Amino acid sequence: MKKLLLATAVAALSVSAAQAAPTVYGKAFLTLDLVEADVDVSGPGGSAEINADERTSLNSNASRIGLKGSEALTSNTDLLYQLEYGIDVDADTDQFYSRDTYLGLQNAQYGKVLAGRLTAIDDYVNFANVTQGGVLGGDAVLTSFDAPRVNNSFAYFSPDYNGMQFMAMYGMDEDNFVDEENIAGVAGTYAMGPMNAGVSYIQSSGDVVNEFKKAIRVSGNYQINPQVLVGALYQNTDMNTDDNENTFTISGEMATATPWTAYAQADVVSNFGGDGDGDALRGVVGGKYAINAATTGHVYGAYLNTEYDDGTVKTEYDGFGIGGGIEYKF
Repeated sequence: MKKLLLATAVAALSVSAAQAAPTVYGKAFLTLDLVEADVDVSGPGGSAEINADERTSLNSNASRIGLKGSEALTSNTDLLYQLEYGIDVDADTDQFYSRDTYLGLQNAQYGKVLAGRLTAIDDYVNFANVTQGGVLGGDAVLTSFDAPRVNNSFAYFSPDYNGMQFMAMYGMDEDNFVDEENIAGVAGTYAMGPMNAGVSYIQSSGDVVNEFKKAIRVSGNYQINPQVLVGALYQNTDMNTDDNENTFTISGEMATATPWTAYAQADVVSNFGGDGDGDALRGVVGGKYAINAATTGHVYGAYLNTEYDDGTVKTEYDGFGIGGGIEYKF
C-alpha cells in the first residue's frame, strides 16, 4: 500500500513539473495630457483657421494583461504560448482586445516559429524610438507604417549567430488591413558590444491608392558611455502613390546620478502619407523617474506640425502638448 501511494505521489509530481504554471504579466500606464492646436484649412471655397481650445484628457497607454509560458515537448524543443489583451484603464468599452496571441515551437538548434496574431517584424528593427505616453503621436516613430499587428500570421526567428539574428513573417489574406491583403517581410539584426543595428523589408499585396504597399527600414543605436545612448532610424514607405514617404528619426537618452533618465527625439517626414506636398515634423522631450523596480513616473512635452494636400484641400496642423503619468508593470 505504501509503495502504491509513493508511486502515485511521484507521478503527480512529474505531471506538475511537466505542466508548469503560466506567467501572469501586464502593465497599467495612465497619463494626464494637455494639447493645444491650430488647424488651417484652405481650398477652392476659401480658407479657415480653427483655433482648437486647450483640451485635457486622461489616457491609457498600451495597458495590458497576459498569460505566457512554455512546455517541454522533447529535450530540445518547447511549445510556446501567449495570450495578451489590451485594457483601457480609463474606460469601460473595447476591453480585452487582442494584442500578440500565439502558439509556437522553439528548438535550441533551429530557432522559433510562432503562429497567431503577431506584431510585424519591423518592430524588432526600431532602435530609435524613446517617446512615452499618448500626446501628439504617442509612443511611436512618426511614420505611416509602423509595426501593425497582423492577423492569421506566421513568424520565424533564427537562433543567435554571433550577435546576428534573422526573422521572417507571412500574414495570410483572411482578415488584414483594408481589403484582406496578405503581408510578408524579412528582417535582420546585429548586436555587437555597445551597438545594435538592423534592417527590415515588408510588403503587402494592397493596391488601393494611399494604402501601404512596402516599407524598408534601417535603424541602429550606440551606447556612447554608461549614461548616454543615441539612436537613429530611416524608413522609405511606398504608399502606392507617385511619392514615397521618407521618415528620419534621431533620439538620445541620458541617465543621471538620480533616478531620472532624460530623453529627446526628433522625427522629420517628407512626402507625408505619400503626398508630394506633405511634410511633418515632431519634437519630443521628456523624463522617466524610476520610483522602484516596477513603477515609473513620466513627464514629457511635444510639438507637432503637419501639412497635407489631397489635391483639393490643404490642411496644416500646428500643436503643442504636455503630459505626465504613472506606469506600473507586473
